[in-house]
Amino acid sequence: MDTINKMEQMAWEERRRNPVPVSKCDGCLLRFRGTPPDEDDEDDVEDVGDAFKRCTTCDYTICENCTQPDMQGVPYFDRPPGTCRCFKSNFGESYCLSSPCYLHGDGSKPYHGDRHPDVASSGYGEDAFEAKERECRTCGVIARCLKKEHLKDAVPGIN
Repeated sequence: MDTINKMEQMAWEERRRNPVPVSKCDGCLLRFRGTPPDEDDEDDVEDVGDAFKRCTTCDYTICENCTQPDMQGVPYFDRPPGTCRCFKSNFGESYCLSSPCYLHGDGSKPYHGDRHPDVASSGYGEDAFEAKERECRTCGVIARCLKKEHLKDAVPGIN
């Protein structure tokens, strides 16, 4: 299994370095509207619409269906389809600015780094944050970060 993961990682590195027009959704693997079918596609495979999100860093591209919470099960190579391949962000939105979520990370390991969401809208009480502001080790912003015990929460306030 480790060899498959290494091969997949090498293929994604090549795609990141040399992005090409994408014909299929990386989340559900269905063809985007208007792209010709591959020779290995079945004749009755339907289109999923247009490319909805494309990460400028890792080139991961998904359809709108794959951003819906009910579509985020355990897909291809155990990667939730709504999450791109970047370890510290999701489609350019840094994980340190958001509350913990089970699908944050690059698909091979979850993100448990510093987090400093807005205290008022984070879903956490004042006691879940560190007493003093400090520099975030992910982005460098000076802010009150969540305490260590809340970095692995699946839902804000529940560990």
